[in-house]
Amino acid sequence: MSGLDAFLEEEIAAASFPSASALVGSSDSILAAASAGHAAVVPERSPLAPETLFDLASLTKPLAAGALAHGAVKAGLDLASPPGRFFPGWKRTRYDGITVEHLLTHTAGLPDWFPLYVRGEGVAAYRRTLAEIEPVALPGSAVLYSDLGILVFGEILETFFSAPIDRSWGDLVAAPSGSGARYLPAAADDCAATEEGDSTERAMTADLGLSYARFRTGVVRGEVHDGNALRRGGVSAHAGLFGTAEDVWRLARPWLAPDRSDFVRDRTPALTEARGIAWQGGRGARSLSESGDVPPRISQRAFGHTGFTGTSVWIDPDIDRIYVLLTNRVHPRVEGDFNAVRRRFHALVAGREW
Repeated sequence: MSGLDAFLEEEIAAASFPSASALVGSSDSILAAASAGHAAVVPERSPLAPETLFDLASLTKPLAAGALAHGAVKAGLDLASPPGRFFPGWKRTRYDGITVEHLLTHTAGLPDWFPLYVRGEGVAAYRRTLAEIEPVALPGSAVLYSDLGILVFGEILETFFSAPIDRSWGDLVAAPSGSGARYLPAAADDCAATEEGDSTERAMTADLGLSYARFRTGVVRGEVHDGNALRRGGVSAHAGLFGTAEDVWRLARPWLAPDRSDFVRDRTPALTEARGIAWQGGRGARSLSESGDVPPRISQRAFGHTGFTGTSVWIDPDIDRIYVLLTNRVHPRVEGDFNAVRRRFHALVAGREW
């Protein structure tokens, strides 16, 4: 049994997740890979298959929004542009001083989350609601991780490319990379199951004093876990991608190229954590160390991202390595902080010869 196999089996035995797939790769090859567990345990058990798709959750941010931002900049998008350049509703005072770069580095000052669907579902309703969201901090003053900022950027992408996000992403990102990752998977059985009953967002919505009548009641499988992505039509810049560990590796490989270094560098050096364009740097990353310091076997230039469903990808350009961990840790319910598991994974894989 390899180190990756043993790690997955130990974590499954400890009830960290029902199933997982892990991979270590370089810019030109897969060096080690393993998978284990059950794609679903409720309402019945079904084994994980090599081709099972995981809900990538917020890995969508760098792998879709970040990748499309790179293409858009090459096509003329100015990261210093205000959102109001694209939508008149975003020219209001609440968006004064915010730029596209602020949205992508999570420094726009927007709240972390809001159930947009309580005010109406679909693209048009979301655009109206996003224009009404009040920032909670001045732009550039703090890193406040925000789904809403990336949702705003997604609307900008659709306007810039004159196409839906999934079409632009498929043509400009997925096809050139050879990745089989996708929005809107064809069948539920193709996917690892996630949460039962929308329990997390149901509780978060109630905590805001809001109500919504159409929360899902069964186990979510074959649909995106994230409610804002689901009720936008399943396609968003902040969540919605599904894929295998190999699919993620293929999407990550282009980010090792020197021409992308400006996107992944630390653009928030005066703030509490490092942020690039849709990527997180090692400084302040609790998925790498509990203290937020970069561990010794990971370089200061490493960058990555995590996803709520139990996913992560980290890329270390100094040693040409890509580390992928995909799980369905939210199935059938969400229990506790998952970063301790991610730290154990990175302690195992980082800096080793494979």
